[in-house]
Amino acid sequence: MTRLVCIGTVLLAAAAAAERGPAEGLNRFSDSLYRHAAKGGGNLVLSPYSISAALSMALAGARGDTAAEMRQVLGTDGEGVGPLIDGILKAANTNGNQLSTANSLWVQKGFSILPEFTERLTSLYRAAPAQVDFQGAVEAARGEINAWTERETHGKIKDLFAPGSIKTNTRLVLGSAVYFNGKWEKAFSKRDTQPAPFTTGSGATEQVPFMHRTGMFGYAETAGGQTLEIRYAGTGLAFDILLPKKGEKLDAAEADIAGWLGGLKDRDVQAYVPRFRVAYETELGKALESMGMRKAFTGAADFSGIDDKRDLRLAQVVHKAWIDVTEEGTEAAAATGATMVLTSMRMPTELVFRADRPFLFLIRDRKSGLILFAGRLMNPKP
Repeated sequence: MTRLVCIGTVLLAAAAAAERGPAEGLNRFSDSLYRHAAKGGGNLVLSPYSISAALSMALAGARGDTAAEMRQVLGTDGEGVGPLIDGILKAANTNGNQLSTANSLWVQKGFSILPEFTERLTSLYRAAPAQVDFQGAVEAARGEINAWTERETHGKIKDLFAPGSIKTNTRLVLGSAVYFNGKWEKAFSKRDTQPAPFTTGSGATEQVPFMHRTGMFGYAETAGGQTLEIRYAGTGLAFDILLPKKGEKLDAAEADIAGWLGGLKDRDVQAYVPRFRVAYETELGKALESMGMRKAFTGAADFSGIDDKRDLRLAQVVHKAWIDVTEEGTEAAAATGATMVLTSMRMPTELVFRADRPFLFLIRDRKSGLILFAGRLMNPKP
């Protein structure tokens, strides 16, 4: 079975039902975040949900213009997200599948935070504060945070914070993790997996293992290409592949993800999908600032809802994600850490879907449209 681990948040998607609620705002954030992250080229995987959760905890203590900017970028104030995630978790944890999320807060020993802030993080995010010593034992504190991340992502995300990345002036670290291990509704047979050429983002050709199955899939076509939806057994979740036409770049799909997902219908398809594994890590500070979250990273930040002072700012937002797609299903994981420091009807089988070139992929809840993971594959070889 394939697994995916990620700390962060996820991409814009069309909802399969009218009652999308808070998923719409979160998916707008996912879309914008993906566009900024995609500028670098290469393989990519993010968990916009995890990233949003970590930043939403910081938003709980933001005030004034700082809070306004963060709400605008995140597309939510945190209200209503908990019930949405609880519903997705309940539906997803069936038939041997597993989806879990976790949040946490680490605070410098002796650093006083407001009871209102603690209560909000506990009630909305189930993130009770833990005390550590950033000033006197920063590496021990870093080890404790990394151990939590590794545990909550089933060992898939290690060393979220690199040595030296947490400073002695750190007062809070906000963490969010998500883990998914899902089986396909109908597995691909390993006997049908054969090597075939994949044209990479650079135009080179690589021989990679292609899984193959003919059967019912969610399928749509646009002027720009094809979309294939592979569902996970009994979860309400799906894996979507947005595949541009040969010779076309990913730009059109990246610019209109909702449009590519909107016309999905059950069709008989010959599906050829590369077996692949992708790991990705990034620091998101610059991207978030360019998206409009400016004051939060400066000395003008107002997080007085945390300690009743204006002495804190965001210093870094680190994110790591991992995904493994195989014949049995998908395993994925992600983690996000934000540090805060002191300022000083059936058709005949005719269709063929061959993902033999760069494509986008999503893991999303089909009912609400909420995207849990999003990424692109430029080269299946790690």
